[in-house]
Amino acid sequence: MSNTSQHPGLRPIHYFEEIISGLALVVLVAAVCWGVVTRYITETPAAWTGDIASVAFAWLIFMGSAAAFKYGMHMSIDLAWMLIPPGPRRILGALVDLLILTFLAYATWLGVKFCLSTMDDPMPILRWPRAILYAALMCGFACMFLRYAGIAWRRLNGDMAPTHRLSESPEEGGAGWA
Repeated sequence: MSNTSQHPGLRPIHYFEEIISGLALVVLVAAVCWGVVTRYITETPAAWTGDIASVAFAWLIFMGSAAAFKYGMHMSIDLAWMLIPPGPRRILGALVDLLILTFLAYATWLGVKFCLSTMDDPMPILRWPRAILYAALMCGFACMFLRYAGIAWRRLNGDMAPTHRLSESPEEGGAGWA
């Protein structure tokens, strides 16, 4: 039984990345569709749709990437990795985990820095702070850092099982083709 089924109150936290990226996708599609309708049907384009679409796209990309991180869906090539003996592989794996965590922490810090530096820089049409755009970068990389820190900690303690798996069969709730 998973932790989320034991504690139903944790479900929104467990699916935080998916919820935010899903909402961003809905907003993105709605803004683009409304922009097309107002441009070609009413002939009075809604100028604000570009700003909304940009913000929604940034949140979709970075939070969607964080969700993919959680499920181990980012590409990796492990051909050479499997040729390394288990002892050195564990040491090298810890170094790789440290390198990835360092990169994610640095990217998160850059997101914070960009947010703070663009608080007074408004977006072209809506005049919202451009920091809303960079907050997606900051939140996405922070979520990736937290998820990967959990994975790295488990690996360091010898647990090599996948953290999460997407359902593959229709019986498990999947599409049956993945």
